[in-house]
Amino acid sequence: MNGLPEVASRYKLASYWWLASELVRRNPKLELRETYPMDGFYDCLSLFGDGSRGPVHIDFNRLGSVHVHPDHIHFMEISELVSRENPHDAIKRIEGVAGLTPAIKAPTSSARVVTLRVMAALMNFLVNDRARWDLRMLAPDASGYAIPVLESLFADDEQSPLPVVFPNPADFRAFLMGSRFAEPFVPGRFWALKRDDDVVAVFDTQGLVHTEHARITLKPLYARTGRNITQTMATALADILP
Repeated sequence: MNGLPEVASRYKLASYWWLASELVRRNPKLELRETYPMDGFYDCLSLFGDGSRGPVHIDFNRLGSVHVHPDHIHFMEISELVSRENPHDAIKRIEGVAGLTPAIKAPTSSARVVTLRVMAALMNFLVNDRARWDLRMLAPDASGYAIPVLESLFADDEQSPLPVVFPNPADFRAFLMGSRFAEPFVPGRFWALKRDDDVVAVFDTQGLVHTEHARITLKPLYARTGRNITQTMATALADILP
């Protein structure tokens, strides 16, 4: 008899965003970015930082396992996470092998952490929608699976690289200048929300989300909703949610 079917990629993606955001919430010095090990053969959400035993490097392979480098490759399969009654047990197991020692009570979420938690809540909210939703890192030029916005702009300066969010090049240039996108570029600061093939929102982990109709500062909204991440996500992105 064959084993259980493979977990669908949409569940893996939502689960890994939740895992990554929870680890950053509990260990806010960790940095989250998109990486492409082995020249793009792998496609990962990756956490980097320092732990009690040295450097921390955790990969959430979007189509595969959780890897805690260097000694715990294939540390956890997504099926193990989704089969647990309490998914927070997985957080503590990863922290243990990675040498992370979070405070007993997680610190108040910074603007960056609020933004990552909103992004994770969004991916979990959309997991069963008919459209294909994804979050991809924005980058100046082609790199792995990241969306190369400056390369596209230079190729056609009369066309916005992200036309749904920034309908004309002037809007996009204003975003570049206002955010200092490439001064210098920080991997993992900017993320694009994709609905099928269209980018419909841009997150700046300094605490902002840009949509076609609004530029929303997330941490004050989080405070107004009583520090409720779900309400923050739904309010900030109401104009694009299904």
